[in-house]
Amino acid sequence: MADISQECEDLNYDCNYNIFLAKQYLPNLRSMTDRQKASKWMRKLLSCAHTMDEMKLRNDFMYYLVLNLQAGELQAPFTLCPPPPGPLSSLLALLPQDKSPPTGCLATECIQDSQDLPLLYRQSPDGGAFLAAQPVPRCGAFCYLAVVCGQDEKE
Repeated sequence: MADISQECEDLNYDCNYNIFLAKQYLPNLRSMTDRQKASKWMRKLLSCAHTMDEMKLRNDFMYYLVLNLQAGELQAPFTLCPPPPGPLSSLLALLPQDKSPPTGCLATECIQDSQDLPLLYRQSPDGGAFLAAQPVPRCGAFCYLAVVCGQDEKE
């Protein structure tokens, strides 16, 4: 029972985090109409949390909505306004079928030899997996700052 409760809590946390990101990226849409469409989709998705499967599907939709907002352009199914009525399971066919990361392969998967990895990846405790999974803007700059505390290495 505790596992189901924890999974439900994790799914809601992910959804809330994606809502936070969506609100941050909403100004990327130039058209006020598109902003209203995105807001309606966010409200629809927030109301879809009746079962564990629906929560997972809701998070998939939220993920793609955040990607659309980050890119500054709504794509199907988010161009539909208002969102179609009914459960999300009836809208499953509207989700993009490509489940791969939008920025191409992850850096840690593309580089075969660990010596070819950037120093930041080699010294990272997770081998750079966290950084590789972060969104990278199409234009502009990407900045990452980390403060860590660890044991002193003896050389």
